[in-house]
Amino acid sequence: MRVDLHEPAIRALLNDPGGPVGRELATLAQRVTQGAKRRCPARTGRLRSSIGWDLSTSPLAADIGTDVSYALFVEYPTRPHVIRSHGDWPLRDKKGNVFGREVRHPGTAGQSFLRAALDDIRGGG
Repeated sequence: MRVDLHEPAIRALLNDPGGPVGRELATLAQRVTQGAKRRCPARTGRLRSSIGWDLSTSPLAADIGTDVSYALFVEYPTRPHVIRSHGDWPLRDKKGNVFGREVRHPGTAGQSFLRAALDDIRGGG
């Protein structure tokens, strides 16, 4: 028995975003993205609306995530830390409350939204 593999066809099967593997990967990426948006804590909606996915080739892969700079601090917990003013003015919140030139932030509990969304395709969510 002899089996001949047609290398260009195999490459197309595994690396073509429009092929069966690419279509399945896109479906899984959409499920993870929807799960992340559903789990994302909503303060302003900016983080939630920034979550997306894209297929890259060579090798075929799904990139899922966000470009919002503070996303990491939502996903993972932060330790207590000091926040200092970068000038001669005090720190204020959006309501105008004044806190002084230094604030001791208590840290935050992580609210995993992206990693937890992977459970949607692992069978756990």
